[in-house]
Amino acid sequence: MMSELQSYVEHWLREFALAVSNGDVAALRQTILPHGWLRDLLVFTWDFRSLEGRTKISAYLADTLAPAHLSGFKLDKREGLRPERAPDGTIGAGFTFDMPARRGRGYVRLLESEGGKWRAISALMMVEEIKGHEERGAELGTYEGHTVSWEEVLQDRRSNIERDPYVVIMGAGQNGLMMAARFKQMNLPALVIEKKRRVGDQWRERYPTLSLHSIKNHHTMLYQPYPANWPEFTSRDKMADWLEQYSISQDLVVWTNSYPKPRATYDPSTKRWSIVVSKDGTDVTLHPAHIVSAIGSTGPPHIPSPPGKEVFKGITMHSSDYRGGAEFSGKGAVVVGAGQSGADISQDLAVRGAAAVTMVQRSTTCVISRDTGAGVERTTYLNGVPADICDIKFNAVPLGLRRKEGHEQEALQWEQEAALHAKLKSSGLKLNMGKDGSGHVFLIYERLGVYRWDVGLADLIESGQVKVKSGVEIANFTESGVVFTDGSELPADLVIFATGWHDPRTTLREICGAEVVDGTPEAWGMDEEGEIKGTCRPTGHPGLWYAVGDFATTRFHSKLLALQLKAIQIGMLSSA
Repeated sequence: MMSELQSYVEHWLREFALAVSNGDVAALRQTILPHGWLRDLLVFTWDFRSLEGRTKISAYLADTLAPAHLSGFKLDKREGLRPERAPDGTIGAGFTFDMPARRGRGYVRLLESEGGKWRAISALMMVEEIKGHEERGAELGTYEGHTVSWEEVLQDRRSNIERDPYVVIMGAGQNGLMMAARFKQMNLPALVIEKKRRVGDQWRERYPTLSLHSIKNHHTMLYQPYPANWPEFTSRDKMADWLEQYSISQDLVVWTNSYPKPRATYDPSTKRWSIVVSKDGTDVTLHPAHIVSAIGSTGPPHIPSPPGKEVFKGITMHSSDYRGGAEFSGKGAVVVGAGQSGADISQDLAVRGAAAVTMVQRSTTCVISRDTGAGVERTTYLNGVPADICDIKFNAVPLGLRRKEGHEQEALQWEQEAALHAKLKSSGLKLNMGKDGSGHVFLIYERLGVYRWDVGLADLIESGQVKVKSGVEIANFTESGVVFTDGSELPADLVIFATGWHDPRTTLREICGAEVVDGTPEAWGMDEEGEIKGTCRPTGHPGLWYAVGDFATTRFHSKLLALQLKAIQIGMLSSA
């Protein structure tokens, strides 16, 4: 079977390679289905593009195919990238190719067309390396003939970076740390600044029952998989401690208890920033070429301010300030928001003995079981397969194509959740299956939320331990409770706003100036081609970049950002 699959892929690759090497766009389009996709990550242009259909692909490649000078196409023989049949009937396979100054890799999904010919439903092309500037990999571990200690080496490297960082990364969460680890491997001196006292505190300060709603293979850190006996769903405190030790084991330079002060400025003549960092209370001026904002996928908390809040005798807080339900035993609680945080907090309050818990759903929510969500991830992030290979195969399918495939499966997705949804509907909870029926995955890429994996709340709703108030918001507070926009009232001792966050650029406006930040794209969300709008892409302002997203997004895209920064550093790419 493998030889048959391989023959199909080899035949396609020969035709594709010949068309590419000849700069023949007309021949290339024949290797792709009429409704097929091409995803380009830094190969034909220094940006991320997803083109659907032969017309758009041809127009895109008309002036970019020949100048790229691609050659040397070969099947990728690594385990996991060899030709394989997927459950949907497509054949997937990885390949590599060469460029004058770079090396690339790709992944194709072939679908049998009329006449028995296999053509691409999707083809990924991405830059893997800049020649002469490859990732440096593992070190020997002894230095200068075993005459210099590791402590001396580490201190020397740290001092050089602190004195003159090429990149300043704001934020030592998982995104900032993985970016720093990738930059280190690409010889891009990077300093991470973090306002918290310890790396990981941004996790330690969240609600106690929090655990990641993704499987460990999906949220593994770059270069450093979890131990074999690591839990499938990582808890808050385990993640916090893992981030702290990750910064140490990856030899990252992190300043904690540090933050950037307002009004960093960029000098286009030197192509350097001037940024003042308060480090342990002392101001330090740095001049990096690049600032990478990894301060989080969200900005400051969004907290509604209904009238009468000042007369309310109970407690109000945002979900980010919730530290567990034990102290609210016997109290009446209202949780505004029906996403993941609102659901987790409602469940925790009920289990910890709150006298009454009402979850307020303002619009509709996509709710799926944890088994469903984890099952989707397990189809790509397989046990025993390196994360980088899983990432390639996942990113080989443009989000626009995934959305169409998801929409075609809408009825099946509803059927799969029928038992779970039956527990919820009697409460009045309003449900959706994504913005256009394509599933919860695209709510992640559009809004980083407004969906949830159910881990037990449905049972509490069915039993009446958690009530649902749907289609309303708080109109005003009273001394002893709240009045909703439908005129109904509810007594409450506690109101928690699980109402999300502002744009992550909000905080950055103070640091870099509104005139700079307002001219950049949103850091998250999908553009018209289905690419993520701002993260790891040019923002329109030289030297300013966004690193936003979940673990898997940053793990994969960190390489793409590192390649762009390296290309700028060596003069291959303009910094503008």
